[in-house]
Amino acid sequence: MSALAALAAAVATSSLGPVVNYSGAGFTIPDNSPAGVSSSINVGEVGNLVSVKVTLKGLTHTWVGDLIVTLQNSNGTATLFHRTGSTTTTGVGDSSNLNGDYTFSDTGPYSPQATGSFWTEAAAGGDTYVMRSGTYYASGALSGAQVLMFNSLQGNVNGTWTLKISDNAGADLGSLGAWNVQIEYIPAPGALALLGLAGLAGRRRRA
Repeated sequence: MSALAALAAAVATSSLGPVVNYSGAGFTIPDNSPAGVSSSINVGEVGNLVSVKVTLKGLTHTWVGDLIVTLQNSNGTATLFHRTGSTTTTGVGDSSNLNGDYTFSDTGPYSPQATGSFWTEAAAGGDTYVMRSGTYYASGALSGAQVLMFNSLQGNVNGTWTLKISDNAGADLGSLGAWNVQIEYIPAPGALALLGLAGLAGRRRRA
């Protein structure tokens, strides 16, 4: 069996594909600006998405309930969290604060809360509470229920990926130090020859 045939067989019979990591620039989050601010990276790989994990590094902000955070690629837009703690679309949300690294994953393992709920973590304290760094599942508006990022982003991973953060109320400020997206994908058939066996081994890494 040729090296290329062996590579194709390995990908076809495994639930895991190559894993790549991309980092985007941080920014200051403008106060009371629903238009928000964004940072983009360009993914050069070609193939179908298997899983995605996003880390917001050095995210600081008072009043987490002000914020809406989304990740967009050419296939759609996934919400990481949306005005956490708010039970109405225009509500003020939870008053807890952010100061750390926050990772969002569809599959976990989650920490520091075993449930993986960003809403549960926000509800753990009052106005001065700082939400702990950890891994959470993405959550939508109103209920805090899990939202699978894969459902919105699935498809070809190639192209521009954009992280956007908007502050939707006044009087609270914050910033993002940087962000990272970890993408697991199954290479398109034509891309297998470009990877090679050594390339596949090199890309099967975890952050």
